[in-house]
Amino acid sequence: MKKYLALLMLLAISLTGCGFHLQHEAEVPARFKTISYISYDPYGRLSREIKEILHDNRVTLTNNATEQVPSLRMLSENLSRNTISIYQDGKAAEYQLVLTVEAQVVIAGQQTYPINVRVFRTFFDNPSDALAKTVEQDIIENEMFKQAAKQVIRKLKSIDAVN
Repeated sequence: MKKYLALLMLLAISLTGCGFHLQHEAEVPARFKTISYISYDPYGRLSREIKEILHDNRVTLTNNATEQVPSLRMLSENLSRNTISIYQDGKAAEYQLVLTVEAQVVIAGQQTYPINVRVFRTFFDNPSDALAKTVEQDIIENEMFKQAAKQVIRKLKSIDAVN
């Protein structure tokens, strides 16, 4: 029993020493604890997810985009659906959903850093279960928007590291 405990302690110490940590919600760098958030669709799914993550990280959102406060600007989002396989009768059997998000961070009114995020998921379409597939597709799309929001916030760390 003591061997397992010692091995577990050694493993925990080695993992924390290398900087490894379990993945959790995206953390916002201290530089972006007060930020101006501008979106073309302030009440859309992506904006709601990003605002929720920022709120969970105790980020203060301001409405005025001044030069002293960094600005996160959501430029566009596009959810596309491509057929990747078909049934023998020619109907689509499987789709690939692609969510593309374009944003930018403006610091000090002059430095602009682009943020591009793409999230992919596959979706099987069964014509005999049309209602169930619609609900499933909505769940998949919601998860894609959550994942894209997390990726946008994670990319703030790379912008913070540049400066």
